Amino acid sequence: MASTYYSVELGGSSSGRRYPVSGVGMGGRTIHSARGEYTISAALVVNDIIDMFDLPPNARVVGGFLKSDDLDTGGSPAIVLALGDAVDDDRFFTGATIGQAGGVTTVLAASGVDYVTTAKTRVKAKVTTGPATGATTGTIVGVLHYFVEEPK
Repeated sequence: MASTYYSVELGGSSSGRRYPVSGVGMGGRTIHSARGEYTISAALVVNDIIDMFDLPPNARVVGGFLKSDDLDTGGSPAIVLALGDAVDDDRFFTGATIGQAGGVTTVLAASGVDYVTTAKTRVKAKVTTGPATGATTGTIVGVLHYFVEEPK
């Protein structure tokens, strides 16, 4: 005979937590977005880091995007970007080649999907592979969508 099970959000498992209807009351799972934008004024090089924005404690990441102008004007562009934090520099986006011709990615890294911060967390963009010929103008935008978990 089939059984019915309940998610953590509905009081199942061992959590004992039950969330209110979305958007209602404290922690009603209202989606928030954090956005960082940086306009370069000099060519980026490997291991450059750009502080983008902060996520609050207990932020559960549920989506986002990383967007870039063409930051590599070489004939064989090589620049690769990541978006992460101080512990994992590519926690949210990894291996993003969008800066090679300009573009956007919405594919979160597995480590960033459903990730919950434990404290205020600085999100940073990183150049993981330098450009063949770095552009001296252009913009990088990072956005993460999240809701704030109720304290345990």
